[in-house]
Amino acid sequence: FLFSQVFSTMVFSFSQRKALSIIPHITGALSVIGSLSILYDILKDRSRKLHRPYYRILLGMSFFDVFASASLGMSTWPIPRGTEGVYGAIGTTQTCTAQGFFIQLMLVSPFYNLMLAWYYLLLGKNKPLSEEAIASKYEKYMHAFAMIPVLFAVMGLPLTLYNSADLWCWIAAYPPTCKNKDGTHGPDWPCERGENAWLFRWTFFYAPLWFIIATITVMMIMLTRLIRREERQVIEMQKHSRVLQRPDSEFEGDLRREQHVQMRIPTRQESMRLERSKQMFHQAVFYVGVFYVTWMFGTINRLVQLIGGQNNVALMILHSTFTPMQGFLNFLVYRHGPCVA
Repeated sequence: FLFSQVFSTMVFSFSQRKALSIIPHITGALSVIGSLSILYDILKDRSRKLHRPYYRILLGMSFFDVFASASLGMSTWPIPRGTEGVYGAIGTTQTCTAQGFFIQLMLVSPFYNLMLAWYYLLLGKNKPLSEEAIASKYEKYMHAFAMIPVLFAVMGLPLTLYNSADLWCWIAAYPPTCKNKDGTHGPDWPCERGENAWLFRWTFFYAPLWFIIATITVMMIMLTRLIRREERQVIEMQKHSRVLQRPDSEFEGDLRREQHVQMRIPTRQESMRLERSKQMFHQAVFYVGVFYVTWMFGTINRLVQLIGGQNNVALMILHSTFTPMQGFLNFLVYRHGPCVA
């Protein structure tokens, strides 16, 4: 998630501000290329792929990521020209508002990450659903839920929330001096734009994002337990199958032989399902891993700022590097192998 007027000329040198401004140009461009590649690959084979919820979820995620990554990749360019202490600002209030709006849309990607985790959980549960059942019963709610951040982004326009956040435009107060040190606003610091920006940052971004991080973590724990349980069941069946193949002389009495005969041997279909489940689990882990990498450094950076009140240059660089990169990392997972659900 995003810098919120913590980037200060009193803290960072000119070379550091320049580096933090240039890095998103590179990583944002990579993310746009990655997301466009996913969109192209799905749409060129749309007659086959768009029949599956997996590809439709990924299509929605990649579509919104193109706009968010492109906006992040512009970095400081859209910030109004002459903004003090900002390297590379050549924009206007209008360009800043547009960039802030599309960057706020970035929250759609984590919402779709949550829907993708839910999709994998539905496929991997004890009584798994088919893709047709998921499409008919749940998919419309998945896409509707993922559109909630669009509402947040639109609400920010009449509230004039999108202003310079120093590295790019996002939810911020203008002028920056109209807020207290804790981010709140008082009568002695009137704001021209972005009144109570600190509150809307939490309401529209931080709280939903951290809720999604926690929920996806719980879902992955549940999916891990389901796959391990299924694996143990098949292993036990295979052990009993090997016992049945031993000669009768190794059994002590007819009763013991009868007990083993009653044990069910895993069918070829069950063994194949376990293999598919494991492949599906690995793919889910990769997508969730991309999600964690994208937001991990931003989360740590924000916590350091909240707890210590200080800015760490290394964390800021990692933050500006990985936050715009989700589309590119998603593409690497997408090309790692086809959906095996």
